[in-house]
Amino acid sequence: GMFRFCAAAAAHRKNGMWNGRMRRYLSIWLPHWPTDRWQRRHGARDDAPFALVSAGQKGIRLTALDVRAAAEGLLPDMPLADARALVPQLRVAAADPQADIAALGALADWCAELFTPWAAVDAPDGVMLDITGCGHLFGGEAGLARDLTARLARGAISLRAAVADTPGAAGALARYGKGGIAPPRQMEE
Repeated sequence: GMFRFCAAAAAHRKNGMWNGRMRRYLSIWLPHWPTDRWQRRHGARDDAPFALVSAGQKGIRLTALDVRAAAEGLLPDMPLADARALVPQLRVAAADPQADIAALGALADWCAELFTPWAAVDAPDGVMLDITGCGHLFGGEAGLARDLTARLARGAISLRAAVADTPGAAGALARYGKGGIAPPRQMEE
């Protein structure tokens, strides 16, 4: 599983609760993670659209886009020649999926140091945190989410975050919804 808990204690877990407390998860979706990571590492940010590419049997294709390249209508898996025809000023660099995953692991470790001891990579473009019992340290779940997103945004990382009762719900809200905080379920007694 994504998180590791004591198997003996997990056997006595009821209705999403752990030690009588409802679990809460914060999902961080990083829609432009590969390009954000590359630009941070190489200090190469300007106003030109940027994409990562890789060579394969179908030629050189786009694998990841920054916000500006996506706004120009470029798409992942588009041939580089087609992309350059549409956006002549497009800057490109070689994709490095292994480095992207390694950096995502480092980000999860950073989250575990600052926000909660339960953080894990939600590959290929996210991090999942179990924030149960941690919200009060930041003035509530909204404060924790605000602190985390502000720190990442200051680092020029595009993201959307969501909090919910399950990892799947938090991930869905972050990736396919508007993010935010879903109210906790009411527990049956």
